Amino acid sequence: MSTFSDKRAEYAGKLAAAGAHGVTLDPTALPPFILVDLATVQGAAGVGGWAATIPVRVVVAPPGDARAAAQLEDGLEVVLVTLGAAPASPGLVTGAGGKECPAYTVTYPVDIANPNC
Repeated sequence: MSTFSDKRAEYAGKLAAAGAHGVTLDPTALPPFILVDLATVQGAAGVGGWAATIPVRVVVAPPGDARAAAQLEDGLEVVLVTLGAAPASPGLVTGAGGKECPAYTVTYPVDIANPNC
């Protein structure tokens, strides 16, 4: 596994240990789920690593009604309590089968270690 995979697995493990349901690294999972998604690299983090962000997405099945909103808020709370405060925004993500699913995306800044340093 890569250092990127290690960081994603760490976050997924923390969420699962906290009792979050449907924690996954697989973006093709069926909702509801909490996806620890792929990192985006912004640049270097000192000499030995990379500055990145990891999006954690709370995803529920459509439609985006009051029940979906309550599920999103419950999932968001678990993510924030477990992984800490970070910017979070509601929106839609494309789920399995190409359906637009209601989601919260929480973006965590991380430093990923370069395994060669």
